[in-house]
Amino acid sequence: MNKNHIGITSANGWPFLPFKERFAIYQRLGFHSIMLWWGEGEKETREDRVVLAKEHNLQIENVHAEMEYSNSLWKPGPHGDQKIQEHIEAVKDCDKYDIRRIIIHLTNGDSPPDISDVGLKRIELLIECAIKHDVILAIENVRTDKHIKYVLDNYKDKHVAFCYDTGHANLWCKDTDWLSMYADRLVAVHLHDNGGIEDDHTFPLTGTIDWADVMQKINKSAYDGCLSLETEYMGNGNTEQLENFLRTSYQSCCNLALL
Repeated sequence: MNKNHIGITSANGWPFLPFKERFAIYQRLGFHSIMLWWGEGEKETREDRVVLAKEHNLQIENVHAEMEYSNSLWKPGPHGDQKIQEHIEAVKDCDKYDIRRIIIHLTNGDSPPDISDVGLKRIELLIECAIKHDVILAIENVRTDKHIKYVLDNYKDKHVAFCYDTGHANLWCKDTDWLSMYADRLVAVHLHDNGGIEDDHTFPLTGTIDWADVMQKINKSAYDGCLSLETEYMGNGNTEQLENFLRTSYQSCCNLALL
């Protein structure tokens, strides 16, 4: 892991600041890289987002696919077909803009549909696309673990890998030691904290996560990226408060680097 580089999610400042203003703040505060939102809701196109990141000297660590309606992947019908096609187009756009890692959610909520043949066929189509375009699918740990474990355990290609979200692990599937199970396939991290009750996305070292253990395991893993923060400013359109939030986020990551 490159502890000298600190990244941030592009969600900070949404929706009240356009990307150009957000990225200018990230650059000014010393962030080296960005995790780009690749889904819906932004005014700027994907191409605009990539161009602006480069203009502000922010390396694109990875992008995050749209999360909504992920459960449809496992159900027969047009909604699931549309969802997998959405992911396929997102992967193609990654290749178009020379981005090699995309974060994917396999399910939504506490009670997703069972693993199904139709779902696996769709996942296989996505993996074929990822291989063709040399883009790594980083499967993120979410509320339930069954689908994630099945895909990671049964599809061993190097283009199928793991994204570890520290806040999610502190809330859900607490008996699953993700970092030990998939250390050799870790390609992305979302670093943020919470008190074990809500998905707060607050600063590392302020909640109940055992950061010494987390950092030790990440350091021993195959992860070769930067310290990527997924702390998210939840306030109003006050730019000064946003900047203070980001400064504190940055310093918390500097403290993590010392562990």
